[in-house]
Amino acid sequence: MRRLLKTYLESEDNTFEIQMDELLQEFFRMMKKKFPTLSIYDLRLCAYLRIGLTSKEMADILHVLPSNINVSRSRLRKRLNLLPEDDLYEFLINLK
Repeated sequence: MRRLLKTYLESEDNTFEIQMDELLQEFFRMMKKKFPTLSIYDLRLCAYLRIGLTSKEMADILHVLPSNINVSRSRLRKRLNLLPEDDLYEFLINLK
């Protein structure tokens, strides 16, 4: 998985984003139903978090700084009504 991810991250086109969107359509539908106010950016961030990408990997894909990912992650936690002690990754993995 990591090798495949590295290949996509190093490519210059948006193949990775397109394939991720296709693979995670059901996840996106569920998230939109449970959290209708989430933006497309929020949904992608959730998907990347769910598959275990690091902040640096997400930043490379989204063409932002890793610090922006950390801020987005914090805002996402608020939008998902998570408590400070709740683990965002565990929340996304266990979401049904």
